[in-house]
Amino acid sequence: MMKKNQIKFGWGLLASLLSILFIIFFCQYLVCIPFNIHSAAFLCELLLILGIAYLGFFFKSLGKANKGTKSFLLYFPLAVLGVFLIACLLGTPYTGGFHNYRDQTKITESDFSAIPEFDSTQVQLVDKNTAVQLGDRVFGTLGSDEVSQYAIGEDWVQISLNGSLCRVTPIDFGGLLKYFATGTTPGYVIVDCNTGEAKLIRSEGMKFMKSAYFSHNLYRHLFFADPTAMYGEAKFELDDNGKPYWVAPVYEVTWVSKTRDVKGVRIVDPVNGQSQYYDKEDAPAWVDNIYPIRVLYTQFRQSKHYENGLFNWSKKGVVEFTDDYAYVQFDDHVHIYTGVTSVGKDESNVGFAYVDLRNGEITYIRRAGAEEYSARSSAEGAVQQYHYTAIFPSMVNVAGKPTYFMGLVDGANLIKNYAFVSYENYQTVATGATVKEAYQNYLKLIGGNVVHEDETTEKTFKVAEVSLVVKDGNTVVLLKDSDDHIYHYDMSDGDFRAPFIKIDDFVEVRVNEEGRIFEFIAIR
Repeated sequence: MMKKNQIKFGWGLLASLLSILFIIFFCQYLVCIPFNIHSAAFLCELLLILGIAYLGFFFKSLGKANKGTKSFLLYFPLAVLGVFLIACLLGTPYTGGFHNYRDQTKITESDFSAIPEFDSTQVQLVDKNTAVQLGDRVFGTLGSDEVSQYAIGEDWVQISLNGSLCRVTPIDFGGLLKYFATGTTPGYVIVDCNTGEAKLIRSEGMKFMKSAYFSHNLYRHLFFADPTAMYGEAKFELDDNGKPYWVAPVYEVTWVSKTRDVKGVRIVDPVNGQSQYYDKEDAPAWVDNIYPIRVLYTQFRQSKHYENGLFNWSKKGVVEFTDDYAYVQFDDHVHIYTGVTSVGKDESNVGFAYVDLRNGEITYIRRAGAEEYSARSSAEGAVQQYHYTAIFPSMVNVAGKPTYFMGLVDGANLIKNYAFVSYENYQTVATGATVKEAYQNYLKLIGGNVVHEDETTEKTFKVAEVSLVVKDGNTVVLLKDSDDHIYHYDMSDGDFRAPFIKIDDFVEVRVNEEGRIFEFIAIR
C-alpha cells in the first residue's frame, strides 16, 4: 500500500515540475514576460510557480508530517500572500509613495507668446487616415507577385525627417506561411504630412519585425537581448539617411507597477538584428519617439492629481489632457498638442499643452477657451453644404492669437478644405481650399496683416501632360495645356488634389503671369 502512495506522489511531483516548465516556456518564450520584480505579470507568474511547487510538496509531505509541520504547510501560503499584498500597498501614494506620483514628470508653465508664429511645416496637413489612404495606393505599386506576399503595416509612426513631418510604416509579413516563403520584407512606405507625397522605399531585406515569427519576432528578439528589461511599444523610425530602425522604450518603475518612466531606448536594426541600448539623454538625434503617449498622459494626470496635496477633496487644480491629440513640430522635435480640461469634463478647456515625445517635457499654457470638438463643429458648420468632417486640430499662433488649425475631409478621408478657428471665440472661423487661402481669410477676420499675392487671373484649360518634380525639397506639380503652356503648383501650398490630376482633366485655376498656380478653383 505504501509503495502505491509513493508512486502516486512521484507522479504528482513530476506533474508539478512539468507544469512549472510549461509556465516558464509560455511566459518567457511565447509572451516574453521580463524577469523583473517590478513587472506585475512576472510577479503573477512567480506566485503561480510557487503555488504549484507548494501543492506538489504539500501533498507529498502531508501524510508523514507532524502537527507543527502541518501548521507550517497550511499557513505558509497565507504568509506569502500577505507579504505580496503589503508590497502592493506600499506602492500607493498613501503609504509613502506620494512624491513619486506628484513629481514624476517635468511640467513647465509658459506664456503663449513663446510659441512660434504659424508655419505650415509645423503641423500635419495629412492626418493618419489620409496617410493610410495614400500609403495603400503606393503599396499597390510593389508588384503583383510581392503584394500577395506582404501586407502594409499599421504602425504609421509620426517622425520628423530632415525638417518635414512624415508618417512611416513598414511592409509586414502576410502570415506564417508567407513568412516561411519570403524570410524578409522589402521596405517601407513613407508619407510627407506637409505635401501629401507618398513613396514606397525599398531597403535591405528586413527580418526582425513585429509580424515575424520565432526568433525573428521583434519583441522576442528584444527579450533575449535583455531578459530583465521592461519594454514599451517599439516604434518604426528612420535615421537622417532613410535607414529604418526599431526604437523600443525601456521603462523603470519606482514602485511595483505603480509609477513608470522611460530610462532609455534599445534600437534594433531590422536587417541584421543588431541592437544597442542608450540612456534617453544619449539617444541618437534622429530618434523622435522615446516617450509613449500613453505614459505621458498617465504622468500628467497623476502629477496634477497630487499637485495640491494628498487629500485634495475639493479637486482644486486637478486637470487632465483631453481625449485626443495632434502632432506638431518645433525645433525638429515631434510634439503632440492636446487640450487641458478640468476633471469635470465641461465644454471648455482651461489650457493646452505641447508634449515633446523625445524628452517627455510638457509645456503647459493656462488659457481658457473652446475645447477641440466645439472648434471642429464650428469649422464643419462653415462648409456644411459639403458635409466635410474636421480632423482633430492643432493649436497654432496666428498674429499672437491661439488658433485651432485643422483639415476638412470628405467621405474618402481626402482633405478638401482647411480651417482656422479662434480658440477664445470658436464662432470666428475661416476656411479655404488651400492653407494659404484659409490663412489669408482668417487674418482678415482678426485684423492681422494680410499678405497680398502677385497679380493673378483665372484661367481654364484642358490638361495635356502632367509631371511631378522636386524643387528645394518641395514637390511641384507641372501641368501643360494644349498650347504647350506650362503651369506649376507648389504642394507646400496644401491642395492635395493636385497630384491626382490626370490628362484630359479640365482645371480652373488662379494663376500669375509666370504660370504659378495659386489656387485650384475647380478640377473636373
